Amino acid sequence: MEFEQSVAYEIFPALMDELHYDTRLGPPSPPKPIYDANENLIGYDRIMAEKTMAEWQMKLAEFKADSVRLVIAVEDSTRLLEKEEREELLKYFSDKNLILDTSNQSKNYKIKLNRLKAEPKLKFKYLSELPAGSEIWSEEYDFHLSGTTGLSRILFDTTKSYGILHSGFACGKLCGTGFRIFIKKVNGKWIIEKMIVIEIA
Repeated sequence: MEFEQSVAYEIFPALMDELHYDTRLGPPSPPKPIYDANENLIGYDRIMAEKTMAEWQMKLAEFKADSVRLVIAVEDSTRLLEKEEREELLKYFSDKNLILDTSNQSKNYKIKLNRLKAEPKLKFKYLSELPAGSEIWSEEYDFHLSGTTGLSRILFDTTKSYGILHSGFACGKLCGTGFRIFIKKVNGKWIIEKMIVIEIA
């Protein structure tokens, strides 16, 4: 278990680089279309579009320079992997002729926030510290809730050189993506080999 946890915490920074997106930095809405009396498109409101873009660029610069705490809520404990992930690991690394580790995968473990590393602006809280369900997105905080995430257990091969896990990132009630993640050890370091979308909202 300790080995598995060390791998999870080692790949976490790279995982956050792939998963996290500051929704405040999203582009503005497209320009408003203008129609004639017969509902035919004749153009777009360029003046308003240019004004909106200028305002967005100013906000973008402020957001990138600010010191607002961006908080990611993390599930308190790991999730368990589904049985089919054993086949997915073997199939993805089929050229390696892997033999799967048969260690017990029936229990989860508590994620230690102090071992989660990422870019300095990101801070982490347990999901259990925030309102449950969709209420998490409507509550007022003294920080910016940037999203929620979690980790599954990791299934390895017997050489402890290849593995598979699940993770994802949610940024709102109907905003989120789940991934199947393949990892491998290269020159003594664990890296993310491939992330495959398995859920999207």
